[in-house]
Amino acid sequence: MDLTPTAAAKLLLPKAPLILKTALLNALSLSPSSKKQNLRTEVTVAVVRAFMSTTAPIGRTQKTLNRDLEVKGPVWISKLALPSPEENDVRDAVVRCIRELGDGQETFDLPDVQPVEGEWTGCRSAATPKEPRPPGSEAEMYTKMMEEVNSDVTTLFFHGGGHILLDPAGYRAITAHIAKLTGGKLFSVRYRLAPQNPFPSALLDAFIAYLSLLSPPPGSPHPAISPSCIILAGDSAGGNLALSLLLLLLTLRRIGVPSIRFHGTDVSLHLPAGLTVSSPWCDPGRTQPSTWSNAHLDYLPVPDRATGLLPDIPADEFWPATPVPRSEMYCDATVIAHPLVTPLAAKPGLWEGAPPVFMCLGSEILQDEALVTARRIHDAGATVQLEHYDGMPHDFILVCPKHPNTKACWGRWTEFVKRAVEGTVERKDDALWVEAFTLKEERRRWEDVTSITDEEVDGKLNEGREKRVEVERELRKRAEGVGKAKL
Repeated sequence: MDLTPTAAAKLLLPKAPLILKTALLNALSLSPSSKKQNLRTEVTVAVVRAFMSTTAPIGRTQKTLNRDLEVKGPVWISKLALPSPEENDVRDAVVRCIRELGDGQETFDLPDVQPVEGEWTGCRSAATPKEPRPPGSEAEMYTKMMEEVNSDVTTLFFHGGGHILLDPAGYRAITAHIAKLTGGKLFSVRYRLAPQNPFPSALLDAFIAYLSLLSPPPGSPHPAISPSCIILAGDSAGGNLALSLLLLLLTLRRIGVPSIRFHGTDVSLHLPAGLTVSSPWCDPGRTQPSTWSNAHLDYLPVPDRATGLLPDIPADEFWPATPVPRSEMYCDATVIAHPLVTPLAAKPGLWEGAPPVFMCLGSEILQDEALVTARRIHDAGATVQLEHYDGMPHDFILVCPKHPNTKACWGRWTEFVKRAVEGTVERKDDALWVEAFTLKEERRRWEDVTSITDEEVDGKLNEGREKRVEVERELRKRAEGVGKAKL
C-alpha cells in the first residue's frame, strides 16, 4: 500500500503501547525473539503480526488492499490484458497434469479460460519519487519503458498474499526494484484470487501468462521473448505459484507434451532460464514443525495444532464457500497435498530437468517446507542456490528493506538472475547460512540443511490432508442438512 506519512501515523498510533513494550523487552534481552532479532526487526514483526491478527470479511479486505493505485515515481507501468485463447488446450493441459500427479481422489472446480491482466514494469531512472506518470497510451508507456531496458532479462512475477489478497499495483515498489537491479523488464501477473477462484484458477492464469511471453497474442506490445531470457519469480504465495508453474512445465515435458496450441499457434514448451523465490509457501496445509517452533520470530498467523486450520474470519458472500463448503480457501481438501498445490509434496524425480533455482528465506514458520523443497530439487540434479538468514521473518526482503541482510540478499538475487540468463550458474554442493547479528556466513552441506527426513515430511502431509478432508466432510454434511431443513 502507498501510505502518506499522515496515513502511516494513523495506522501506527494505536499500536504505540505494543511498540513500546516490544522495544523495551528486546532492549533488555527479555523477549524470546531478542536472541535472534534486533530491536527494529522484532518491533516490525510485532506490528505486522498485530495488523494481520485483525480479522474482517475477505471481500472487504480484498477491496481495501487490491486498489488500482496511481502510477508515480521512478517506475514505468504499462497495463495489459492478455486475451484468452479460443482453444481450451491450456486448461486441458493443466487438468491432465493434476490427474497425472494425483492419486485419483482429487476434486476441484474446473475454471474458465479468461483474459489475464498484468503490468509491464521497468525502471524510470530520471523520475522523482512523487512524479506522476506522463500522459500517453499503455502502448506508449511500454515503448518508453523499453527505451531504458538495458538487459535481456524478463522477469515473470507472481505477488504474494496467501492466494487471497494483493495485486500487482500494491507490489510496484518491489517489482520496480527488481527491474532496476536486473536492468530488464518485468511482467507482474494479476492472477485470479481465492476463495472466489480456487485452485487451479491461479495456476491456469500463470500458464497463460508464460505462454503469452513465448508467443504474444494479437495486439500485445511485446515481441516473442526467448525462454532463455525469462526468470520465474515470486514471494510467499507467489513463490508457490512460480514453483507450481515450473512443476507444471516439467510434468508436461515428462509425459510427452512438447507444445500447446495457443491462439492458433503451436507453442513449444521450453523451460525458463531460472526461478527466484523469496520465502516460498511450499506447504499451504501448514503441516511442518517450524509452523509452531518459529512462530515467535514471525508474523504469519499460526494454525490450530489439532486441525491445522487458521482462525475463522467473519462471513461474507465469498467465504465460507457456498453451496459446497471447503475447509481451505485456496483449494478442496482432497488436493491440499497435491504437488501442484503443495510443491513440498513433489518428490525429487518430478523436479528432474529443472533450471537453476534461487531461494531465500528466514527463520520463519515456512522454514521447514522451503528447506525440504529446496533439498528435493537439488536431489533431482538441479542447481539450487539456497540462502537462509537466521532470525529474519517471512519475506524479510519486503518487510525489512533497510536491514543489511536484505541488501546482501538482493545483491545475490541479482547476480543469480544475470548468470541464469547467461547460462553460467554453477551447481553448489552446499547452502548459505547467515548468522543473526554477526551476519557471519557459513556454508552447509545439503545433508545438513535440515534434519527432517522425507518420510517424516510425507507423513505430516498425509496426516494434514486427512484432517482437512474430515473437516470438509463435516462441513458439507451440515450444509446438506441445512438445505434439507429449508426444503
